[in-house]
Amino acid sequence: MMRRKLFQYTFSTIIGISIAFFLKAWTALICAFILCIFALVLKHSSIRKPVLLFCALGILLFLLKDYGFVHGNLSDEANVNEQKLYDGVITRFEKIEDDYYQFVIVVNHSKVLANYYQCIEQPWELIGCKISFLGNIHYANENGNPRCFDYRLYLKTRNIGYVSTIDSFQIENCPNNIQYRFQRFVLKQRDLFLEEIFVSEKSSGLIKGVLFGDTNGMDEESYNAFRQNGTAHVLAVSGLHVGMLYSIYRPINKKLHSKSMTISFFFFLLMYGTATLWSVSVTRAILLIILTIIGESLNRRFDLLTALAAVAFLSILKNPYVIFGASFQMSFLAVLSIVFLKEPLDKFVGTKFSTPAAVQIGLMPYMAYVFNYISFIGLLCNIPIVFLISVLVPIGMGGFILYFIFQSVIPNYPMLLDGLANMVLLINEAFCADGIFSFDVVSPPFWLLILFYGFVFYGTSEQALIYFGRKEWKRAVLPIVLIISVAAVSSFADDTPFDQADLIFVDVGQGDCLHIKDDAGQDIIIDGGGNINYNVGEKILKPYFLKNGCMSIDLAAATHLHTDHYLGIKQLKDCFEVKQELIRGKAGDIIRIRENTWIEILWPLKYDGNTDDENLNSLIFMIHQKDIKTLVTGDLTEEGEKMLTNTYKGTKKLEADILKVAHHGSAYSTCDVFLKAVNPDIAVICVGKNNYGHPSEIVIEKLEKNGIMVFRTDLDGAVGIINSKGKISVCTEKQR
Repeated sequence: MMRRKLFQYTFSTIIGISIAFFLKAWTALICAFILCIFALVLKHSSIRKPVLLFCALGILLFLLKDYGFVHGNLSDEANVNEQKLYDGVITRFEKIEDDYYQFVIVVNHSKVLANYYQCIEQPWELIGCKISFLGNIHYANENGNPRCFDYRLYLKTRNIGYVSTIDSFQIENCPNNIQYRFQRFVLKQRDLFLEEIFVSEKSSGLIKGVLFGDTNGMDEESYNAFRQNGTAHVLAVSGLHVGMLYSIYRPINKKLHSKSMTISFFFFLLMYGTATLWSVSVTRAILLIILTIIGESLNRRFDLLTALAAVAFLSILKNPYVIFGASFQMSFLAVLSIVFLKEPLDKFVGTKFSTPAAVQIGLMPYMAYVFNYISFIGLLCNIPIVFLISVLVPIGMGGFILYFIFQSVIPNYPMLLDGLANMVLLINEAFCADGIFSFDVVSPPFWLLILFYGFVFYGTSEQALIYFGRKEWKRAVLPIVLIISVAAVSSFADDTPFDQADLIFVDVGQGDCLHIKDDAGQDIIIDGGGNINYNVGEKILKPYFLKNGCMSIDLAAATHLHTDHYLGIKQLKDCFEVKQELIRGKAGDIIRIRENTWIEILWPLKYDGNTDDENLNSLIFMIHQKDIKTLVTGDLTEEGEKMLTNTYKGTKKLEADILKVAHHGSAYSTCDVFLKAVNPDIAVICVGKNNYGHPSEIVIEKLEKNGIMVFRTDLDGAVGIINSKGKISVCTEKQR
């Protein structure tokens, strides 16, 4: 590894990008300056000199790219509510559903991901076309909860800075240069080929995923089976697929030694990359194969680790943000696992199974950290699945090439594909066994991943074998010390203020959710949000809990049963352990958590089943935690607030340090008499994008006029309340 300088330089560049990502711009710039000074001071022969310079280069590359995203040509138009007229060029499209497309449009040198909800007869003809459209171009949503998926960052890894929704567009002109003509032609052939394959809907989704990486047509049950078995990688066109095609080309070319065949194979790789929309894994695999072929033609020994470093460095130069994408990380981590682990595993599982075993072992900790599950059946299941895919892919691509040439499919070809696809689905579902071999896990600490990969990759490297074999203990121990040091530093970088929070108002969009954390390890939620068009329980709450160290919920209480308060709890129960649920109660009930932590129900005095306003039956909770009081009001209206105030008039029952503002900040709640009775220091409005006008400006002005600090989950993301010896501090996921 020490002899592979390009690998060292690429790795140093990645370290530099990571430093710049976690630090503020000026701090990162100072770090780059200091690294350059150290590099100049060191001797010219020192290997540390270029390492430091490439680390500084990584910092500068990231800052330049980030400056382009933040201060791009559309920054003045971003976050403006009214629609405007724009001109742009469509460079990519993806069919999500029959009447739902996503376009990548270049507007003033910035890329915009645009949603379009109408049918298009020949979408491939739009590639390269200049269009005018009316839309609202804005920044994508940031991560709203600690450690959870960040959609804005994800788009940046794809070099996209903005999003929009367009209702209609007008084609201005369609250039016929060779690049756009080739893209249109290939994508047209791909779509027509898929239309010609008359197979069942279920197997059709698999075939599209396996051949071209398009999983939009797969039913959720089948996709989940692949995910639980650890075989989902076959659905995203990857190095496995391109490697299968190369394994067919190589022995044939060795016999023929034909330059025309090599050129034809290069053309096919170009065509295949275009058909799969040049995903990160496909790009990596194709570049590696091209380097392999070039090396063979020049009679140079091919080194996979050096070639991988070269491909990674090219990707970073194009877009430094790419290193934060799961596709990049999984793709390159899989190859690194093969490089370091395959040879040691040859002795235990044999050469036929060592490669998939290396990939499974290498990716398992990463999958636990990012996707929060582990599959113990993955290695066994991958053997028949990968074998069948190795048959399906060449047959599928062979049929695609023949269709490319003759514009028709051969007789019985669809039946053959359908049979292979159904066999894959049956075997995969059999191994799935309703998920009994896969487990949800909390994300392991990041420092533990650093230690795992550092020790495994270093321990199996040839350099470690040389050091330990020669008993050069100082040199052998130095990388170990470096790995431990990096892990120690990363433990601080991975910390979040929410780890110290006692209460967290979770960002669930338009809805309420409060997470109560107890020092004894108990986790309680009051409300869980909910949306009839989106599974909040599975998509938001479950990842939030697993990524923040919570494996189960001890109690889930709902203020009332409206969708935006209770549906998320109901959905969460289907995919996560909820030990106890509370949906009914009355004033005076106490939920004892610890000696200094309890929840008291203040309302209703009794449940009224005859009322037309369900909000009047909202359970009102007062949370007592370390001498700090938090009032949770559900969707209580002004009428209910006055009834509550009259009930406890002359007492201090309603006084609270923190108020969860009722009904998402509705103008019909938070009346003056109620606010005076509560007299909070902090108010939190749980709200998301909505058509109700929540929160009301009148309510916000009223709160601020009373000297109350106001936080909103739509603008601040999750809001954490840290109680340190009776002193309250607030942390937010987003920075306004």
